[in-house]
Amino acid sequence: MSLRKLIVFLSFIIMGNCVSAQLYSDSTHYDWNPSVVGSGPVRGFEASYTGVTGFDVGSKSEIYGDGKAKIDYNRIFKTKLRFPILIKKNLKMAGSIEYSDEEIHFQNSENISYPFYRSLNDKNMKSLGGSLYLMTQWKRNRYFMLRFNAKLKGDYWKEHIGEVSKYTFLKMEVSPVIGWKVNKYKSWGLGVAFSYTFGDPLVFPIFAYNHTFADKWGVVAFLPAKIKLRYQPSELCFISAKTYLKGGSYSIHFDEQTQSEEILNPDNPALSDFKTLEFRRSDINFSLEIEKGITDWLWLSFEGGYRSNINFDVTNKNSTLSFSGSKFTNKDKIIDSYAKGGMFYNLTLFIVPSKSLLKKIGLE
Repeated sequence: MSLRKLIVFLSFIIMGNCVSAQLYSDSTHYDWNPSVVGSGPVRGFEASYTGVTGFDVGSKSEIYGDGKAKIDYNRIFKTKLRFPILIKKNLKMAGSIEYSDEEIHFQNSENISYPFYRSLNDKNMKSLGGSLYLMTQWKRNRYFMLRFNAKLKGDYWKEHIGEVSKYTFLKMEVSPVIGWKVNKYKSWGLGVAFSYTFGDPLVFPIFAYNHTFADKWGVVAFLPAKIKLRYQPSELCFISAKTYLKGGSYSIHFDEQTQSEEILNPDNPALSDFKTLEFRRSDINFSLEIEKGITDWLWLSFEGGYRSNINFDVTNKNSTLSFSGSKFTNKDKIIDSYAKGGMFYNLTLFIVPSKSLLKKIGLE
């Protein structure tokens, strides 16, 4: 290589490095964090109780016939802890761990004969896992956000846990988003999600939007999963009108069939013949929530509204038992069910990592 070509080549490298350094230097002066002014309190630790009023259910199955019953109540207890992992100028990472326990109780449960309802009654469906949140500045006011969570969901403390793979109960979700921080009052982004939001595992596009458009009003959306209109009447009070999807899948094992069921269906496999089955449920909720600060670090929220069901089915997708040549071949859904709508409420006590709390525990 001639001396002239070498000088030109080195000049391009130096100029490129100078431009890159300038862009990086400029980017540090941009506000890229997707959170906006007036977003509401950040929940560090929370404990909640959700109750769903009684509602009717009905099921159809080519194998087990039709069934109808009434659910007396459906309750969910949940705890969750969020914590920072890494906080830098251009990179933020946080995590969370959570546990929940859900139970469904049928009316006149001692007289239930349909195998799905009889096995589901009073079954403790648990969820244990955690999430990882990552936010980083991409370029100037652009950001990249990633949420990943993994949970063990099912009745995995039953005796049959040794008969199946430990991955049977594992449910994972991921949602990457690329977004723009317009100003301190508005941010938006586009992405894709793999999630059980609709009950079944699906990949779908997402649109994130967060905007404080008036002194005390704002809207936050993560479509198609949720949208919330918020109002802040005072420093320690938020009122929100929400519409959101809530779904998931439990890997569960059904009870042994009764003698009468064996007589009525001698040629059909019992639900208990499966190592595990997937109970998939999804609801769309319309609610009003009030969050009130008892102090600046201790808050209480109450939410109430109406729930409409989308999915309440039993599938064979993760079953380790093969039914080659049977009615199950190429069919995941074993029992197709519906659940009528009803009212629900949620009561949550949560802790906010405020400045006064951090001073009390010696972190500020």
